[in-house]
Amino acid sequence: MGAPEPGTELSVLPAHRLLLEGRGYEVIRLTAFGCLGALMLSAALALPLSLVFAPAYMFIQPQMHLLLLAVIVVMIALERSRSGILWAMAIFLLSGLMGLFTLDTNLVRGDVALLPLLSGLFGVSVLLLSAVRNSSLPKQNVDNLEPLEFRENARALCAGTGAGVLTGIIPGIGPSQGTVLAQLVTRSSGTREFLVGVSGVNTAKALFSFVALYAIARPRSGAAVAVDQLVDKVGFNEMLFLIGVALVAGGIATVLHLRLGRLAARHIGGLPYRGMCLTVISGMAVMTFCYAGLLGLLILATATAIGVLPAVAKVKRTHCMGVIMLPCILYFAGLKDVVLSAFGL
Repeated sequence: MGAPEPGTELSVLPAHRLLLEGRGYEVIRLTAFGCLGALMLSAALALPLSLVFAPAYMFIQPQMHLLLLAVIVVMIALERSRSGILWAMAIFLLSGLMGLFTLDTNLVRGDVALLPLLSGLFGVSVLLLSAVRNSSLPKQNVDNLEPLEFRENARALCAGTGAGVLTGIIPGIGPSQGTVLAQLVTRSSGTREFLVGVSGVNTAKALFSFVALYAIARPRSGAAVAVDQLVDKVGFNEMLFLIGVALVAGGIATVLHLRLGRLAARHIGGLPYRGMCLTVISGMAVMTFCYAGLLGLLILATATAIGVLPAVAKVKRTHCMGVIMLPCILYFAGLKDVVLSAFGL
């Protein structure tokens, strides 16, 4: 969903570039490979890494704000052009202040604040541009595809898994940021490798969020938060059980992902694409109103306006992760209350 019109695809998500070339099912295959491969690799690494999670976190924690700042500097510097860097800084600060004012005040309940924030920055803003531009999808190729070679994608898979481990320890870093950093370290590039890597980051982070819950008693994902609320304490046996459940669920999900993806790729071109985008936007707005009321709709609208800026300025959308990273930096630096008081909050 949210595919752009031809000529603007470089300013949005890498998967959309292949989609507009009729290679949407290839994206599905690459993400399935990245998810399942990273899940298996993460399961193999979970036990040995659980032994070093706690000391690693204790070592990093005092310098967490400096580490997050370093990640931001690298991500902004990757824009290269002066105008791109200035836009990236502005988007990061705007989204960061938006997150600070929403998450750390009584504007809306803390347990629902992320819904309008993330829906606006990364959901409605993408879909809205697609609906306004009246994008259409070309016929998708689902047959005669070459098999995915493990050797060709191994580097991206390992990089994604490594980045997933990193984002499992360090809060505030999103999958795209982790993937870009991992690609810099491993010197890998390209849309295919990015898709394998970012899928691996998502899955590895999901699994290692349970490891983090066991090792440092800090949930790093929504699923881990739910488990933390259901179980008094996640011990070694509970962690093993969760890893086993993840492997079974991941295997089933991979099969469903590929079969439903092939079905969708064959028929999505015949569906009213603008209507689907507008329907999803409406659904997000209704959910936001039900959970967060009129103030939630105001947050959603403001976040959407900020989320449109990366496409307009032709910079990476990952700079909108300032919504999480800036509050995290201020928290670990001990400056959050100072900044809020400076704004009279």
